[in-house]
Amino acid sequence: MKTSKLAFLSILCIVLTASAAFAADDGNTKPRLSTGAAYYYTGAQDIIATTSGSGNIKGVSCNIYYSPSYPATGASVTFTVNGGTAQTIDVLTPAVADANGDRHTGWIPMNIRFTSSIRVQVQTSGGNSYIDCSVSWALD
Repeated sequence: MKTSKLAFLSILCIVLTASAAFAADDGNTKPRLSTGAAYYYTGAQDIIATTSGSGNIKGVSCNIYYSPSYPATGASVTFTVNGGTAQTIDVLTPAVADANGDRHTGWIPMNIRFTSSIRVQVQTSGGNSYIDCSVSWALD
């Protein structure tokens, strides 16, 4: 019984130590908040222009405003991590409509780690739409 309990506690200790070692943010970063906006005809707009250094994206929140008679067909945030392939998330679909028909995503927590650079852009398409987003991020 004592051997199995000791083995269990040892495994638990290893798992907890390993998960702490892989944490992307140890809390020693300088927090930043950047905002950006785009109209349907402006194309992608920078929220965070390409930076250099390491850090992480902590989360994003977006508001999509449009005419109910001519709604947006798409709204997205694009992340380019370490100069690699751009990865896009659709923020229109999960957004919740308010009484005016405008949509709000609320806070979307993230933990996107970058080691050399990050670029974040916002874009909307179709309709008579406008999107503004805020991104919480930090450099190490």
